[in-house]
Amino acid sequence: MPTSLDARATEAVAGNLNLLEFTREDTRWQRPHTILEEDGVLLFAGASDFPAYNNGVLRVDDTVPGDELIARARDFFAARGRGFSVWARDTGEDEDIKIAAEAALIGAFGDSPQMICRTRLPERPLPDGVEIRMVEDAAGVAAYADVTARAYVSLGSPDDATRSHFNGPNALMAPHVHSAVAYLDGTPVSVAQILLSHGIAGLYWVGSLEAARGRGIAEAVTRHVTNLGFDLGAANVQLQASSMGEPIYRRMGYEDLYRREFRLAAPPS
Repeated sequence: MPTSLDARATEAVAGNLNLLEFTREDTRWQRPHTILEEDGVLLFAGASDFPAYNNGVLRVDDTVPGDELIARARDFFAARGRGFSVWARDTGEDEDIKIAAEAALIGAFGDSPQMICRTRLPERPLPDGVEIRMVEDAAGVAAYADVTARAYVSLGSPDDATRSHFNGPNALMAPHVHSAVAYLDGTPVSVAQILLSHGIAGLYWVGSLEAARGRGIAEAVTRHVTNLGFDLGAANVQLQASSMGEPIYRRMGYEDLYRREFRLAAPPS
């Protein structure tokens, strides 16, 4: 049955709120870090100066003007000598952010679909030699960080910048975060996690080592945490898909909800 426009709008709001909550949580996992949430704007600076995932600005209150958002971000990151990321939805409310970013010469780096899964996925046998374990201790965190850091090099994120997302003492240990590692013949090769908030589960930090790709392992671990989200009461599961992950999610049953434009501001000269 098609989803009504009102229902899709409600889903979109929940997905955006979940992303905001994940951004806060992910930044708290890093050491050192700074989170400044003030007057409707969320600014975050992580342990690395890499702009794409470690540093950025998100609007919490859509009534904050786009030019004010960009100006506050430029001041915040100029004081740190860093570039930063800006995300803008294509659902209309972020058009002023796009205009302000263009005026500030912050060019578009790419875009990605916000995707949604509304029903539990069919169970499938795991690929031969694969075991999925939930992260419960420091060894699990280390395995998750290692796979993610090595996998995200393919998306242009330096190994050390990605690894820094998990360098704090409380990384992955929040009770509303559930992280899974797929092991192939005892070696960690693929990861995925969900964060529960606002009635849904957000799917984040999905990755596979290059040698393990094309074998159904990423799909298996993604299916595992997707269904876990529903088992834990989520109304739906949402994600921001990379170009590599998008065809896998679509094949599994995820659908487009809207798109996000991703912009990168260079460090101050």
